[in-house]
Amino acid sequence: MKLTIKHISKYKFSKNLSYGVQRLRLKPQNNKIQNINRWNINIQGGVEQFEYLDHHQNLCTFLTLNNDLKEIIISVDGQINTIESNGILGNDKPKTKPWMYKMYTPITKPGNHIKSFCKKWLDLSSSELDICHLVANDIRKFVKFRKGSTSAYTSAETSFKKKTGVCQDFTHIFISCLRFLGFSVRYVSGYLKIEGVNEQDATHAWADVFIKELGWVGFDVANGISPDERYVVLANGFDFFDASPIHGLHLDSQNTSLDVSVCVQQ
Repeated sequence: MKLTIKHISKYKFSKNLSYGVQRLRLKPQNNKIQNINRWNINIQGGVEQFEYLDHHQNLCTFLTLNNDLKEIIISVDGQINTIESNGILGNDKPKTKPWMYKMYTPITKPGNHIKSFCKKWLDLSSSELDICHLVANDIRKFVKFRKGSTSAYTSAETSFKKKTGVCQDFTHIFISCLRFLGFSVRYVSGYLKIEGVNEQDATHAWADVFIKELGWVGFDVANGISPDERYVVLANGFDFFDASPIHGLHLDSQNTSLDVSVCVQQ
């Protein structure tokens, strides 16, 4: 499938910045499920300094922001070919080892509620893949999708107790559950083409689980499906903070607003 992507992030500050830096994870990489035709990033209010691969082998761009500005606009315009793989990526990043992704982070560490929820799968004799599907299905029954009920800093345990969240929260809860059960799981950020929707207000999030016989396998718990040719991978990591498309430090920015527009079309 040939997908065209337009993604605009507009930051507005209450007063002029004295200093700012940003790290972008907005450049997808070629692999067995996606191949880039063209990809352009335009930055208004900042200067690209260098690119590098982080410890998750994500392609990152480091920016410095211009002094005395009140607005930054980061625009992505790209086209990419995607391939149906039934959610199976295999070993797409040999330099990152699956055992790394068994580690808890503060936002994915399970509390008593998630541990209690997962106990029924501890001694289950089903296959690894079947257990992953069972956990994903039960999370969707228990947690309801609701915008504005959580933030980027809401932990898996908190959103699980609240029984609400967005794709990021579904993914963190799934990661928390499966790491508790002994699986290697990584957070994935990217784009999703949604039928009948021309404009979205955010990027998307899902998870990859390492299955011995298959390698990395994708699970979009929020939508109850495995990623297909409508998905584009930007980055992955231990949790949202390792894979967020844009992350920055802005001095003198007491009040910051962010407007995001994402359009993914075939």
